[in-house]
Amino acid sequence: MNHAPTSSSEARRRFCSSALRLAGQTRHSPLSFDWSWLYWYFVRFAEGGSPFGHSGAFDIKTAYAVKARIPVAKAGLARIPDHLRSSRPHTHHALDDAIEQAEIFANVMEWSSSHG
Repeated sequence: MNHAPTSSSEARRRFCSSALRLAGQTRHSPLSFDWSWLYWYFVRFAEGGSPFGHSGAFDIKTAYAVKARIPVAKAGLARIPDHLRSSRPHTHHALDDAIEQAEIFANVMEWSSSHG
């Protein structure tokens, strides 16, 4: 990974290019918090707009609710069972927290709930 300083326009170009390359793969974001910003960002800065369309997001909370067969309102992080959580501490550092969230998402996606 290149950590050299770059212009904001180059950073946006790289981000959009990477997202377009990964668009066919599973991705997640907290829908009510991040999705509207990410969508606007792609529409504003990416050639061709959002690679995910306007409704192509799926988050941990929704995945857990579907697999646990509970309402989304009852599927917050505080209610996700310990065996689906990450073993990493929540540090509030962006990279650490992103890895933690990815582990939780992977655990939920691999989980075979007792409901199905």
